[in-house]
Amino acid sequence: MSEAPETTGAPDPFRGDDWLPARSVEPGTEPPARRRRRVSRRRLRRRRHLGIAMLVLGGLVVLVGAYLALTGLAAKHQLERASAEVKQLNQQIGQGDLAGARATAASLRTQAHKAHSLTTGPVWSLAAHLPGGAPLQTVRAITAQIDGLGSDVLPQLVTASTKLDPDTLRRSDGSLDLARISAVAPVLDSAVARMSRATAVITAQPAHTWLGSVDSARSDLLGRMSSLDHSLRSADLAADAAPAMLGAAGVKRYFVAFQNDAEARGTGGIPGAFAIVRVDKGKFTFERFEPDDTMRVQPVGVDLGTDFDQMFGGMRTHSLYVNTNLSPNFPYAAQLWLAMWRAHSGERLDGAIAVDPTTLSYLLGVTGPATLTDGTKISAGNVVALTQSGVYAKFPAASDQTARKAYLLDIARAVAGKILGTTQSTKALVKAGGRAAGERRLLVYSTDPALEATLKQTSLSGAIPQTAAPYAGVSIVNVGGNKLDYYLDRSLTWTRSGCGAVRAVTATITLRNNAPASGLSPYVTARADRAPYPTKPGDNRLAVSYYATPGASLTSVELDGKPGLVFPHSALGHPVYVVDLELPRGTTRTITLHLIEPVGTGSPAVLRQPLVRPLKLSMQDARCD
Repeated sequence: MSEAPETTGAPDPFRGDDWLPARSVEPGTEPPARRRRRVSRRRLRRRRHLGIAMLVLGGLVVLVGAYLALTGLAAKHQLERASAEVKQLNQQIGQGDLAGARATAASLRTQAHKAHSLTTGPVWSLAAHLPGGAPLQTVRAITAQIDGLGSDVLPQLVTASTKLDPDTLRRSDGSLDLARISAVAPVLDSAVARMSRATAVITAQPAHTWLGSVDSARSDLLGRMSSLDHSLRSADLAADAAPAMLGAAGVKRYFVAFQNDAEARGTGGIPGAFAIVRVDKGKFTFERFEPDDTMRVQPVGVDLGTDFDQMFGGMRTHSLYVNTNLSPNFPYAAQLWLAMWRAHSGERLDGAIAVDPTTLSYLLGVTGPATLTDGTKISAGNVVALTQSGVYAKFPAASDQTARKAYLLDIARAVAGKILGTTQSTKALVKAGGRAAGERRLLVYSTDPALEATLKQTSLSGAIPQTAAPYAGVSIVNVGGNKLDYYLDRSLTWTRSGCGAVRAVTATITLRNNAPASGLSPYVTARADRAPYPTKPGDNRLAVSYYATPGASLTSVELDGKPGLVFPHSALGHPVYVVDLELPRGTTRTITLHLIEPVGTGSPAVLRQPLVRPLKLSMQDARCD
């Protein structure tokens, strides 16, 4: 039996520094040095624990940050693809590529859902609500709304587009299936409402955060959604208005005026020959064609308001057919035409339509040439020049007027017959008509107040908008009574400066008379205005009206750099400033108006008067945050 080991009083190695002597210590008798060492050891342990906690927390932050970064990048990639597909989908629907639109819509739904899935959950929710989380909140809002659109709106849009495909809407007898159009109206109503909600949610997110890539993505997506929303609304308005206007519930009859842009009027050109068209359950029939002489002088008592009377009262607008459309507001002209036809014939029509030779060229580009009774081919390539220039070389004398009008009526009949009888793509015809409407060359008015209210939301209306948006419009009326506007070049430069509630605007209108020095008939160069100064053949005279932003005031006007004379008026809430301008052949003249205008809301709106040669436009606005 071994002896017990000798105790030396050394600390137990398994106890570390926490050993205590075997004997007990009475409370309050611990030596101060030992107590200080014990407190120090406790503090050291707490620091170690805190350091470990901080390391763990830091690791979690890094992991969360890495998760947000990785999922955010993945979501950004999905959103970029979805945004590009929004644009592609809108283009495919506009082009009638419905098979492509269905494939794009399916892909867009997948991308949107993936992006939404990546940005949901507690991590994203918590991070988005922390200080500085605005970009994350924007991403979450975008992905949620795009996912919803992919599930709700896009399938409806593609379905509606399929049902509204013009090539399948047209029956074998040439009529349109109006029941199919009516059937998609509720679907489109729902899609428009859902798109509006999504746009409002994304618009409500901050435009400027500390993460520029998110700001850019938001701005880009809103732009593409706006384009898609415009397509949706256009289809919705068409589905609401078309069946009623095209005789779904009974025959509709319309006055159709052919405007000649060689002699400028507010809505485009001077009204010439006209027709009466009948529409019954989607089938069009032209009942008659008439020369302008039929209603050359036809007094009517249409009340178009004090502003109209003050501006145009001395121009016989209520009795002289060729002066009925001096105002660029098409509903005014339409009401006068309908009243004149009723006074002449006793018939009450349901609306009015205006077209010009450029519209006919777009349509003939789809149908192919029409053939006149003398065998002449009228095509997209020659109808504009022939009806607004060539016809005056073919019938140059004033005594040729009867033959000239008969020739133009022959063209109108041939082109109308070709369009109604074509077997070419209805889709292409609709697209050509849409192009003309977008250029204010194809205009429509309805006597039904509800239908007219719908039309006013489209480019078909030709109405001057009563809006708070910044506005710039140039309207030209030929005062000389000639056909020289075939050679007129126009440009408008609109510049706005300053960033306050009111801003300085400079509108510069440049006009050039490019009439040739020789070769024009006296009928083309005639001057019916009896100018009180010498003129030469080819010289022209124009009334140039500038339509400004509501609330604007003119500070000065210059003509070719010198103080000019202007006549102030108002129309539909817009200040209007009129300059009487002599425009000699081969010269350029410049009108410069300086105005102070309210800032308004939204982007500037522009009135583009349709003439033979397009308006050259430059808009330069101040960049203000």
